[in-house]
Amino acid sequence: MLQNFIICVNAVIPSAIYLAIGIILKVAHVVNDEDVRKFTHVVFVTLYPFIMFDNLYGKDIAGNMDLRLGLYAVGFTLLQLLVSWIFVCNIEKDNYERGPMIQALYRSNYVLMGFPIAVNLFGKGNITAVAIIMMLVVPFYNISAVIIFETFRGGKINIGHMLRRILTNPIVDGGIAALIVMMLGINLPSAVITTVSALSDATAPIAMILLGAALNLNGFSSDRWRIAVCTIGKLVVFPAIGIAGAVYLGLRDTQLIAVTLMVSAPVALASYAMASSMGGNGKLAGELVVVTTIASCFTIPVFLFILKTNGLF
Repeated sequence: MLQNFIICVNAVIPSAIYLAIGIILKVAHVVNDEDVRKFTHVVFVTLYPFIMFDNLYGKDIAGNMDLRLGLYAVGFTLLQLLVSWIFVCNIEKDNYERGPMIQALYRSNYVLMGFPIAVNLFGKGNITAVAIIMMLVVPFYNISAVIIFETFRGGKINIGHMLRRILTNPIVDGGIAALIVMMLGINLPSAVITTVSALSDATAPIAMILLGAALNLNGFSSDRWRIAVCTIGKLVVFPAIGIAGAVYLGLRDTQLIAVTLMVSAPVALASYAMASSMGGNGKLAGELVVVTTIASCFTIPVFLFILKTNGLF
């Protein structure tokens, strides 16, 4: 049992270290908010596609993806959104607060927190299921968040704009590129594959360090009850339900971990920018990112330990 606990903790420790490095860089004034914003955008646009391409190209996608996994991942994410929407609208009457709270309950930082942990658990090249789920749910996170904030600020939803957001998302583009290359039977030169692999390996550490630098640890507002409710729901309630459902369906090993990391990852960093720019409480959204990111370094190993101890991966 102790060995299982060590395995699960070790899977999260690298991410925690990267976060700490980013926090130190920010505190030491090596980087400022503008630096972090610029570098984060550069990493997102230039490196994220390589993560998807590297983890899909040449892999047995059919063997790693069955209908249950795809339907469950998308279905549970939709369920999270609907339940969160109803729940928040019943406990919070201010539209200014509703958007950030709903977003915090269902929108996960799956790419930055989930993906590196999966690599630490199974090794690079063995987490195709995680990459597939990432390609399915990340666009849904982005589009649904736009719908939420437009609804609560009384704005008009632009379908064409949302479709463009999906098709120009670097994560989606990387996955599509890999699928096209494989469908056409193109064998890439080893030099190209090596380069893609190196860029993919560099993405998670750099992105996690930038995430740490982006966390604002300066004082919290008086919204402690909102932070508590969203944190418990995001890191405890929904993960427990989502993981239990996946186990009941018979998902195991990398497929089960793909779902586990999807539902147990902290609030997406992008939720802060979206709330701030679309009429929501950006300060609350930022605080939720900070609290859930730090807390997830403790909650994720617990869920992994429970699964590992019961021989589910």
